[in-house]
Amino acid sequence: MYKKMLVPLDTSDYAECVLNHVKEIATAWAIPEVVLLVVAEPTYVPADSFLGEQVVKQADEQAIEYASEYLERTKNSLGLTKSEVTTVVRSGKPAEEIIDYVEKNGPDLVVMSSHGRSGVSRWYLGSVADKMVRSAPVPVLLVPSLVCRAAL
Repeated sequence: MYKKMLVPLDTSDYAECVLNHVKEIATAWAIPEVVLLVVAEPTYVPADSFLGEQVVKQADEQAIEYASEYLERTKNSLGLTKSEVTTVVRSGKPAEEIIDYVEKNGPDLVVMSSHGRSGVSRWYLGSVADKMVRSAPVPVLLVPSLVCRAAL
């Protein structure tokens, strides 16, 4: 049924709690390819900041390097033997980058967790999960934050 599963992660414990579900689904449904994705958000610096371009560029490069190392560790710990697991790091706004990846690379299932923010923090930070459910052109399986909290 599904050939390629996308798993967006943000390096948090809440995002990682989805990995047990990913392993079960990939194994049970014999999904040939699993893609682990992290979107590194670029450093925001106000125009009047004393930080120079080089410092900002270096911070962004370090974030991408950290994301790559994180994904490699996560890939190795996932232990999927019958699925090819690949990793992707993108830079930008998470929801936009995930949707763009889906549209250009054709996964047919997205599996991710929600952080369960509400109120002001959800308004301020936005909800990547909410944007995915509303905008993704493929099915999105969300593992609710309550399930994640119980597992932590």
